[in-house]
Amino acid sequence: MDLRKVVIGVAAAALLSTVAYAQTPASSPDADAAAPAQAPLTKKAVRQANRAFARRVQQAIYKTKGLADADIVVFAKANTGQVTLAGFIETEDQDRLAQAAAAKVQGVTSVTSKLTLQEQGGN
Repeated sequence: MDLRKVVIGVAAAALLSTVAYAQTPASSPDADAAAPAQAPLTKKAVRQANRAFARRVQQAIYKTKGLADADIVVFAKANTGQVTLAGFIETEDQDRLAQAAAAKVQGVTSVTSKLTLQEQGGN
């Protein structure tokens, strides 16, 4: 019985070391060229990139004449360039201005407007 456990243990160790050896990167120059240039981004890095991208779009909107006091929030995906605008505006012109300002930012591929026209003075 003890011999059987030893043989099984040795076989398992040999199998695991073979699998581990197969997963180590080769050190040849050809293997380095075939490897991806960047490691996959972590969730934290993706969120940070999205926030920075949204902040650039938000700054462009606030610098646009006629939108400085608009209540607009920007949601953005840095890897795809998709931007969604949400919030409240006073005129339809502000919607067009906000979309145009967002589209001018480098890296923006599409702009979706979820802006709501706010009624003036209603009781």
